[in-house]
Amino acid sequence: MIRSTLAAIACFSLFLPSCSPLKNVPLADGSILKGKSVVRAERKMPALAAVTPGKAVGLAFGAIGGAIAGAAMVSAGNEIVRTNHVEDPAAVVSKDLTPGMAKHYGMKSSGSRFVSVDKPQEIAKACSGVDYVLDVRTLFWQFGYRPFRLGTYWVTHNQQLRLIDCRTGKVVAEGYFSWNPSDESHFYDYDTLAENGAVGLKKEVKFAADGAKNHFKGSILKF
Repeated sequence: MIRSTLAAIACFSLFLPSCSPLKNVPLADGSILKGKSVVRAERKMPALAAVTPGKAVGLAFGAIGGAIAGAAMVSAGNEIVRTNHVEDPAAVVSKDLTPGMAKHYGMKSSGSRFVSVDKPQEIAKACSGVDYVLDVRTLFWQFGYRPFRLGTYWVTHNQQLRLIDCRTGKVVAEGYFSWNPSDESHFYDYDTLAENGAVGLKKEVKFAADGAKNHFKGSILKF
């Protein structure tokens, strides 16, 4: 079971979008933003992997078994998100940071644009006509069971922020945040986490979003 859990985590790391090495690069000079326009990037809801003991067993049966198990985990996770109206933590952060940044730096908020690409130059092109785009995206999220305490689950979430100059495609600020709690208060039984309105999952989304927002706001965007 332990090996299955580790295999599940390794398997789903493959779903991480290709990108430059993750790093934290604070905004060097906020004066470049004054009087400029900024748009918030909107993205499709990312897949949530639901790693349960029953589904993780399939990972022990080679590539085909792993593929079937992986698809089942994603399908189950996506159904939980859809049924219970769970928000993407990165979207929660983006909706809060964009107007706050615009107000602090004297920028004009230009709403949002849907983005489906990952490279900064491609994102800039998709947001033409605006000076800057704030792109906050979920790189990876899942909930999994604890190997030594079957029946209890925890949520992990990684997200990235990039403030991109739409004229040049250059990233002027970049941040990375990982939510991987170890405190007992963040562990749930399956029913609390994923059933009955997914109360536990929604709590963890808020914790992850609050943590990322505080990190990005204070350490990266400097406001």
